[in-house]
Amino acid sequence: MAVSSSNKPGGDDNNNPPYKIGEDVYVTGTLIWYLHICPREVWLMSRHIIPYQDHERLEYGRAVHKVHTEDTFLILEGMRVDIYKKDTGVVVEVKCSSKHLESARAQLSYYLYRLKDAGVNAIGVVRVPDEGVEERVEVVDEEKVLKDVERVKEIVSSDNPPKKVRIKYCKKCAYKDFCWTG
Repeated sequence: MAVSSSNKPGGDDNNNPPYKIGEDVYVTGTLIWYLHICPREVWLMSRHIIPYQDHERLEYGRAVHKVHTEDTFLILEGMRVDIYKKDTGVVVEVKCSSKHLESARAQLSYYLYRLKDAGVNAIGVVRVPDEGVEERVEVVDEEKVLKDVERVKEIVSSDNPPKKVRIKYCKKCAYKDFCWTG
């Protein structure tokens, strides 16, 4: 997969936005989220290598989203915001657990950056409904977002996945068998 690169902040030599990877291929919020959990998953997902779909955590996540999201989502190239309240300018990212709040903040910051780039000023909220957690995310550190975007682009453009590194999340990961069997 070809990745555009440039020394120009905010895009490449062809005036593509920094979050564009290739023809109709964009850095997604999901890839930003996984970057902060396991970079290897970024590579696997970018190759459309699908995790075990009947994994209980994936099923739980789908159920939480089905119950706690609305028909007020917002879509831009490569991203889909769970809930967008146009009247208040609030973007909500729904998560199943507060274990990955750092990743959720990074994902939401990416969404806020993309929305700002599209001319929409918004405030973000990470919501973990089953735990009663709701955290506001207002300030977007563009430099940090762009570093995340560049890191995702590096991983995606690599011919090989990042090396396996056993982390605390491996035990419950839907890719566990892919990484650790054989």
